[in-house]
Amino acid sequence: MNEEPTKDLATRAFQKRVLDEFAAVRREVAVIRTEQAAMQSDIAEIRSDILEIRTQQTATAKNIAALDQRLTTLEKTVDDRLKETRPIWEAVQEQVQRLVEKFDIVLQELYDVRTDSKIYGRRIGELERRMLS
Repeated sequence: MNEEPTKDLATRAFQKRVLDEFAAVRREVAVIRTEQAAMQSDIAEIRSDILEIRTQQTATAKNIAALDQRLTTLEKTVDDRLKETRPIWEAVQEQVQRLVEKFDIVLQELYDVRTDSKIYGRRIGELERRMLS
């Protein structure tokens, strides 16, 4: 018998295993390429999101700058108005203080009148009792 077919079988089995391994490697490479394509798509989406965030950040920075300018203008206006109204306000405070002092005097005089009125009421009552007795 010829031993060639048995040698041929061993070689064929080896070749089949090698080809099967190559096929498995190709499948894994295909899966890796699919995953790589998905990752590239995700990266493109992330870059798009980053670009949108940068645009929003720029717009927000402009809004903050505008608000800062408005606040600065408002502070200047308030300071100017304070300079205009400070003398008026000081005069009003002085007048109110004078009124408080005068009101204190009026209250003291009222208390004195009430005290005097009680004293005079007692005296009148005593005089009336003396006249009736």
